[in-house]
Amino acid sequence: MGEDMMGFVRKNKATFFLLINAFLWGSSYIWSKMLLGYLPRFAILFICSLGGLVSTALFFFPSIREMKKSAILPSMLVSVFSIISNTLSMFALQYTSSSNAAFIVQMSVVITPLIMALLERKIPKMGTVAGVAAAMTGVFMLTCDFRAFCFNTGDVFALGNALFFSLFLVGQKVFSGKVKTIHFAFIYHMTNTTAFFILSFAFERHIIDFGRMASPVFGLLALAGIFVSVVTALLQTAAIKHASPEKAALVYTVEPVTTLILGHLLLGETINGIKPAVGCLLILISVLCSGFGTKSGEMEPKSRENPTVTVS
Repeated sequence: MGEDMMGFVRKNKATFFLLINAFLWGSSYIWSKMLLGYLPRFAILFICSLGGLVSTALFFFPSIREMKKSAILPSMLVSVFSIISNTLSMFALQYTSSSNAAFIVQMSVVITPLIMALLERKIPKMGTVAGVAAAMTGVFMLTCDFRAFCFNTGDVFALGNALFFSLFLVGQKVFSGKVKTIHFAFIYHMTNTTAFFILSFAFERHIIDFGRMASPVFGLLALAGIFVSVVTALLQTAAIKHASPEKAALVYTVEPVTTLILGHLLLGETINGIKPAVGCLLILISVLCSGFGTKSGEMEPKSRENPTVTVS
């Protein structure tokens, strides 16, 4: 059932579904930022992951029963990158604006091609090199306080989020031909749920205010977070089989624009001053440089269908 449902994500439609993911992920910064007013970070991630696990198990149980043991380990290893990425994202949202975090995460558009170039032992393209220069300048202008010459802690966490999100995209691509979409999604949610439960129990069990969870607003925000968790995991895992991780990262540049608009409408966030605005612009320019440096179909070499990856 699961694979039949995901079968409609074909190569010519992969970009469209990645675009939907970009919008959903852009909105998730807002929901997560608002949820931090009700629960600590790991508890939020646990609830979203648990909702994703239960939903995936209920809707795709027949397919999950057919899962092979060989799918478990690689899916868990790739999911670890997501756990670290999501954790850094929540730390970032506590110390910086949701729009700042979303823009900095777009560094993944530059980082992902560099990782792929290393894996494939190729020299990075000129567009990628130009993108790195523009992106690093943009991040510097967006995150550095020139008066005190110090960096915003939240922005540094967001940069770490970009790195591990890039590793997550590459990991999904590497194993996409070996693990079925629904099987990966199930193990992904199971791994995240287990990790965030342990972290929440270890560090947050004494500070959770269960009374705040009775709020209708909390319920709506939690449902939004769970919905994003389920849909993005399924769509990205299916779409990444028909698109390079570089292209996926490029499409996700819609993400910070979504966050910027929703952040202004729902949280009253704005980009204050010329320097941060120029920083955001340079990050978007770096994305375009990376994108225009890639020819259609160039990122899909046949050798990548069954790559050999050694995990130490």
